[in-house]
Amino acid sequence: MLSLGKIELIEFVLVDTDGIEVPGLADTFSVEISKNGGVFAAGVGDKAEVSDGWYTYELTADETDTEGPLAVKITGVGIAQQNLVYEVSGSILEIGVGDHILTTAEAAAVLRCDEDDQNMLLLLPAIDAYIKMGTGHDWAADTTIREEAKNAARIALVQWHEDPGMTLSELRTLSLGFNACMTQLEAIALHYRTFEGLNGIGSIEMPGVCRGDSIITLAGKVGISGDQSAKFESVITWDGYIQQTSSEDLYEKWFEAYIVSPGEMP
Repeated sequence: MLSLGKIELIEFVLVDTDGIEVPGLADTFSVEISKNGGVFAAGVGDKAEVSDGWYTYELTADETDTEGPLAVKITGVGIAQQNLVYEVSGSILEIGVGDHILTTAEAAAVLRCDEDDQNMLLLLPAIDAYIKMGTGHDWAADTTIREEAKNAARIALVQWHEDPGMTLSELRTLSLGFNACMTQLEAIALHYRTFEGLNGIGSIEMPGVCRGDSIITLAGKVGISGDQSAKFESVITWDGYIQQTSSEDLYEKWFEAYIVSPGEMP
């Protein structure tokens, strides 16, 4: 039995037409793979000789990515064709994919575990989603992730890793440190404003901003990405509006700005 989507090492004996083991082939034999009744294709995994006519072949994850029978045909000079059949089963679970508030290295350092620890990797996207839902901002999507968000994620990761049965809402009630981090992030999230660009220079309505407020960061979110601060004013000049200073057509492109008042400047 082989696991779906996993690297698997198989071991076998190669014999001649008289049934006598054939040593000394090293990796000169050929391997072909048929997945669930499909046509045979040349194997791309590593081949090696063990000893006394025994050899190994390492099936790649791409060669075990289909449920059902997996046929292995082995041929070579001086040996009889060897036909092997295995069954592939299971499920492919992709976890820890993409950017998170904590990198896998940061998370592993907190838990003192390996970076491929499956329990840890399962928690990272769940923690991102909870903090986003609780504060109204997707911190994992920021170009530079704030340390306040990382602090909240570290506390949640440790507590949830130690007690998988604890809900994160319970964590907020029981952990003063986590609750303080979430309250801080809620306040910071109020400074983020999402808006749509214009086709050319002009004013974009943005209720709540005031003349003198500074635009700390401004990045593209939909239809455009990266730092877009050069296309807009850096300080609010009219109450309730942000000015697009670029003549580019930015219509149907969405942006996110982090804006603070003079008294909140670092």
